[in-house]
Amino acid sequence: MDSSAAALQLVYHIHQARLGRRRLAQLTHSTEMSVRTELERLRARGFVRLDHSGVSLTDAGLQRFAPLLGFVHSVADVVLTSLYIDRFALAAHLAAVEPGPVWTLRDASIREGATGLLLLQFGPDGWSFAHNGEPIHTRNVRDAETIGSTFPDSAPADLLLISAGPVPRSAGLGLWQVVLTLLARQP
Repeated sequence: MDSSAAALQLVYHIHQARLGRRRLAQLTHSTEMSVRTELERLRARGFVRLDHSGVSLTDAGLQRFAPLLGFVHSVADVVLTSLYIDRFALAAHLAAVEPGPVWTLRDASIREGATGLLLLQFGPDGWSFAHNGEPIHTRNVRDAETIGSTFPDSAPADLLLISAGPVPRSAGLGLWQVVLTLLARQP
């Protein structure tokens, strides 16, 4: 997929609801100017339609971003206690996929300005660290409950990405860069 992390983030939100630039800027913690620039790129490629009622995906946009739209179940802010990495954390619940080496995903997140990345996988004991299989409830029951209640519709082998950063925008761009990396790995 040859899109940017910022474009994927916008497409995800546009697919959820018809939104205007101001609301997209709020959701992505971006400036209206950067949202406008990215939307113009997407419009020039025929993926979005801009009009007075907001931004929507075109048929070509739906087709182009179908892998993303089927891959990302939900995205939410999370507040963690012992699994805390930085001030802001944004999490994405993804369909089951082989993540590959966790450190490559962490590095992709950090290159976008995030402080760090937690990669969790859902299994018989609930959410566990993807790198060693340790259930998160062994580290912190409250964080396990927070994650479980935020993402209740989890299935075996689903992934949870939690990107953290000093500001919401860096956490978000880090998260969406990892989503982009994972999508690029899919057959």
